[in-house]
Amino acid sequence: MINQENKGLVYVLTNSAMPRLVKIGMITRGNIDARMKELYSTGVPVPFDCLYGCKVKVSDCSKFEKTLHKTFEPNRVNAVRLQSQVYHCKFI
Repeated sequence: MINQENKGLVYVLTNSAMPRLVKIGMITRGNIDARMKELYSTGVPVPFDCLYGCKVKVSDCSKFEKTLHKTFEPNRVNAVRLQSQVYHCKFI
């Protein structure tokens, strides 16, 4: 459990059904495995893999995640749907 340490996790996920795409997000409670299972239940054909996860203070999670979203903004898959957290990434 992440929150026992007053830490959250900012993550980058990949999915073999979506090559060259990453999902950037954060959790402040629970664990990354539970989050990936939640996302798998949304209709993607195969489960996500965690490419990167960084523990940060809960109070800094949102700021860190927003910085990553802003950095990847030019590569957002759906520019109209700004809450989308999926980005093109040619290095994956």
